[in-house]
Amino acid sequence: MRLLIKILLGILLLQGQFALAEPPGGEDLRQVKRDVSLFSKIVGEVLKQSFDNPFALSVEPQGSYLEGYGVSISFLLRINRGSIRGIYGETRYPENSRNAGMSKEEKLALVKTITSRTLVDYGGTIRGLDDEARVSISAHIEDRNEWDSTDKMTIIVVSSTKKEINQMSKEDLSDEDLLRRMNTLEY
Repeated sequence: MRLLIKILLGILLLQGQFALAEPPGGEDLRQVKRDVSLFSKIVGEVLKQSFDNPFALSVEPQGSYLEGYGVSISFLLRINRGSIRGIYGETRYPENSRNAGMSKEEKLALVKTITSRTLVDYGGTIRGLDDEARVSISAHIEDRNEWDSTDKMTIIVVSSTKKEINQMSKEDLSDEDLLRRMNTLEY
């Protein structure tokens, strides 16, 4: 009886390995995972350079592959965050950064520009996708100055197909032209 169970278990494990060896769509999932991790780190570094407040980017951007869609990178960015409460009290950060005097609308426009430019400049690092697969960056932006919970969070999604990203990376586009050609959603 134990021998029969071991044989059945072995057959099930072998079938599972063969199913994982050939992912649907022909994409090499290990390569996609490495490329998504690299692209997420690039997005994080670009955001850190643009928003120099140490409390702005609390978690590194995370990416995932969605079968039938493509790749999605997501992050939480906290704007207008001058202090943070911790176990040892409140830590204040001086508002002398380069984007301290910007309004909320200007900061949202900056995020759109940064994400679209990063998508075009570095979107080619994700090599394991088909041309029709989409790559999107989803920015969840929290404004600490807003008291109304519906106005506190703004979500910006910038996306395009892999083929369009490759075409735009070969052209010299202004930020306005780039945003016009990208699929951009703000809510």
